[in-house]
Amino acid sequence: MEFHHRQPMFPTLFWLILYLLLATFIGNYAQTDREVYLIGAVPQLLLASLCFLYLYRTGLSTEIGLTTPATESNKIMLYYLPLFFISGISLFYGFQTSLPLLDVLALLGLYTAVSFMEEVIFRGLMFNALSRKWKHLTVVLFISSTFAFGHIISLVATQMTGYETSLQIMNAFVVGFLFMVVMISSRNLKVCILAHILYNFLASISNVGSTRIEVVVVTTIIAVLYTAYLWKNAIHLKGYLNERAVF
Repeated sequence: MEFHHRQPMFPTLFWLILYLLLATFIGNYAQTDREVYLIGAVPQLLLASLCFLYLYRTGLSTEIGLTTPATESNKIMLYYLPLFFISGISLFYGFQTSLPLLDVLALLGLYTAVSFMEEVIFRGLMFNALSRKWKHLTVVLFISSTFAFGHIISLVATQMTGYETSLQIMNAFVVGFLFMVVMISSRNLKVCILAHILYNFLASISNVGSTRIEVVVVTTIIAVLYTAYLWKNAIHLKGYLNERAVF
C-alpha cells in the first residue's frame, strides 16, 4: 500500500503547510492588498497545478471526488442553485467599475488557485482522512470550524476590526458548513471549487467591502433550508451523518 494511503493525513498537512507558507511569503512581500493579488496570482496558480498533478498521479483525485462523477443527480441537488446564489450575494452591492482589467484577471487567477487549494485541503484530503477515524458529525463540525477560524488572520493582516473579523468567521463557518453538506450529499468537489471561486472573486470585484451582517443572515437562512432539503432528499447525507456511509 502506498504511503499516502497508509498515512492519509500526510497529504493534507503537506499541502496545507505549503499553501500557508506561500500565502505568508506573499503577504509579507506585498505592501498593499493590490500587490497581494498581482504578485500572488502566478505562484498560487503554480502551486495549485502541482497539487492537481500530485492528486491525479497518486489516484487521490478520484478518492476525494475531484475527477469522478457526482454520486447524486443534479435534479436532487436542485442544480446547486442555492450554492451559487450565496456565491453571488455580494453583487447586490454593485461592481467596482474602476478596477483595471489586469487587476480583475489577477484576482480571478489568485482566487481560482486559492479556492482550489482550500477545497482540496479541507473538503477533499482532510475530509477523506478524518472520515476514516472520527465520528462523522465531528468531522463536519471540525472541518467547518477549522476553515472558519483560519479567517482570523484577517484581524492581523488587515485593518479589520474585531467585529468585522467575527462576522467574517461566522460567515466562513456557515459557507464552509454548506460546502461540506454539498460535498457529502453529492461527492462533487468540483462544484464546491467552482462555487468557492465565484464567491471569492465576485466579492473582490463588488462594493460589498467587509462582511455585512445582512449577508451572514441571508447566507445562514439559505444554508439551513438547503441542508434540511438535502437531509430529506439526498441519501448520502443522512447515511454519512448516521455513520452508515464510508467515504
